[in-house]
Amino acid sequence: MKRFLNTISVITIFLLSSSFLNGQEAEVRDTLNLEPGYANDIYYSLKNGEVSNVARNTWDIAFFTPRFSAGIIINEGNGVQLFSYPNGDTSAWSSIDTSGMSGWTAMNNSPETWEEGAFNRNALGHPDYGWGVYNQIDHSVYGDSVFIIKTASATMKLRIVKKVSIDNLYYFTYANVDGSNEQTVELDVVPFEDKNFIYYSLDNNEVVDREPSSESWDILFTKYIDMVETNEGGFAPYLVTGATNNVNAYSSNVYPADPSYVDWTAQPFDSAKNAIGYDWKSFDMGTFQWVVKDSNYYFVKTVDGDVYKLQFKLWEGSSTGLFVLDRWLVSLSSVDEFGLADNGFDIYPNPSSGSVTIAAPSALNGEFDLRIMDQAGRLVYLGRYSGKQLNNGIKLSNLNMPGGIYLVSVTGNNYAFTQKLMVR
Repeated sequence: MKRFLNTISVITIFLLSSSFLNGQEAEVRDTLNLEPGYANDIYYSLKNGEVSNVARNTWDIAFFTPRFSAGIIINEGNGVQLFSYPNGDTSAWSSIDTSGMSGWTAMNNSPETWEEGAFNRNALGHPDYGWGVYNQIDHSVYGDSVFIIKTASATMKLRIVKKVSIDNLYYFTYANVDGSNEQTVELDVVPFEDKNFIYYSLDNNEVVDREPSSESWDILFTKYIDMVETNEGGFAPYLVTGATNNVNAYSSNVYPADPSYVDWTAQPFDSAKNAIGYDWKSFDMGTFQWVVKDSNYYFVKTVDGDVYKLQFKLWEGSSTGLFVLDRWLVSLSSVDEFGLADNGFDIYPNPSSGSVTIAAPSALNGEFDLRIMDQAGRLVYLGRYSGKQLNNGIKLSNLNMPGGIYLVSVTGNNYAFTQKLMVR
């Protein structure tokens, strides 16, 4: 249990400066730049804005970092292509024949699931993960396939030898198709477990550390292959530029919607990587300009559990890579930033319209001070209550507090917890 034994005056408080209008935080507008040709990737936080802006052309393949995952992706946004060798398994390594390769079908990353990379597209289900088979005795995955991979500068053969899941180690071998310049790599994933992927450049024979911590961002703006509707009415893989959700971020779409609409609970969240995707913009052949869909909003549940409303306002296209979006905070997570333990107190409803109930689920004895602080750290409410009153729930009505973020603290008798309260 994390206790705060000093008074609220010594707690370092993270304050949000915007006021709330019509049930949502005043908008924050961000102008972002993918660079000409959409050359970069942007890792973006709904809370903090741009987290990282990095070149995309530095890597070829990447490995999903959880220990008991076998996901491996390719850099579709930089033109990397992957083919499963159709003429043999790993025993054919020394006799690869690429004649007829123009007729082979390239394998793509899943547009919906980060863990299902191009290397996994032939998976048959557990224990077969596409590039190898899981061994339930030692929990490793052993490679059974050969791949041909085309990077920006070369065509190579590649095989994943194995993944030692317990140690989070990958072993893989790659070479020119004729067998020259063979490289065998032992890849230690452990130092990168706070990220979704560890990246590798086959062209440069090196690990590439390019991704921020997975807990620091919600959306990745990038180029990727999605299934796009064709003129014939079907769907085909096509390289697009758009927004992909982080592994633990979820979103929903409301269209058309009024600007004041904030009912994010009216539709379920979608966990798909491409739930926001690319089609919130389109190219107008009459004006030869990009057009962003009007009255189109997304609700995004962030990796922290807060909910934001998101609207794209401008997309300039590949000539500049510039685009503009607005974001509003509409709901706070029930877990506060101070590491609340299970025996902390509950606040409901949160967000509130002026009346709120505060209750401690665990039995409390003695007397306790209940404080509510505004954004400037000013005391707006102070009351003293018994533990029994807190256990039964204290209802505060008609607080007459302007919309915004407040901090509610309960202290006394070796007990001190703080939570955020949103007032609309």
